[in-house]
Amino acid sequence: MKKFLLVLVGASLFFNQSCSRAQDAPPSEMSIESVSSATGEKVLIRLKPKVGDTQKTLMTMDMNSQGAQSISMNMTANMDMKVTGKEGDVYDYELKYNSIKMNMNAGGMEMNYDSQATEHTGMGAILHEQMKEFFTKPIVMKMNERGKISEFQLPGNMGSQQMGDMGSMSIPMPEEPVGEGDSWSAERPLEGAGIMKMNMKLEKVTVSDIIIGTTGDIQDDAGNKIGGFSGDYKLDRNSGLTKDGTMNLDMNVEGQPMKMTVNFKAI
Repeated sequence: MKKFLLVLVGASLFFNQSCSRAQDAPPSEMSIESVSSATGEKVLIRLKPKVGDTQKTLMTMDMNSQGAQSISMNMTANMDMKVTGKEGDVYDYELKYNSIKMNMNAGGMEMNYDSQATEHTGMGAILHEQMKEFFTKPIVMKMNERGKISEFQLPGNMGSQQMGDMGSMSIPMPEEPVGEGDSWSAERPLEGAGIMKMNMKLEKVTVSDIIIGTTGDIQDDAGNKIGGFSGDYKLDRNSGLTKDGTMNLDMNVEGQPMKMTVNFKAI
């Protein structure tokens, strides 16, 4: 169960950019600015929220794992994220879970969990005991304008080594301006699992948003593919942060195949 909880938290951090508020701002203050070039209009993509911005976010997750220990699960979670500070191009964030509802079937054993229920029994009580600190204390992290996480801290006794390299869980922004159809890539270590090979493509630019598609593979330390992912993000041009994002993952967790779809939406 503890391993399963870490997978959930990791998936939520994958979408950490989805949780910050996209505030209105004059065009001259846009985070994603237009840049003229010899090959046409391009945009320079950066994350530039305002300190004090907050956002209520709804996460939905559907997961299915087949094998010796089959598991199916669907979950909804309400979260708040706040931008608490800034130093240079690095922002401080706090992410706090408000509620979680989950239906799960693990090897024929069914469990229904609602964090806001007045009483918890059986597996629900065990889960609530492990999760309760997420409802009272925030996850804190530092992330720069290009989506690189330099620090994070989980509540309670969970340390960073239990979650791997969270820098691998953010979507990297391109170094240079990009136009529609342009692509960029990044390779990041995933501690304890291998390497994430990430490919991003700017699909569309509008007055208020940009849409980025992403695909990638997860390889173990020997270079063998153990999983892949694909998704799309709608970024707000005022802040550079995601309004809506969906990620589809297909990978092996401790030798067992797992498929997962995660969506984050600002509400």
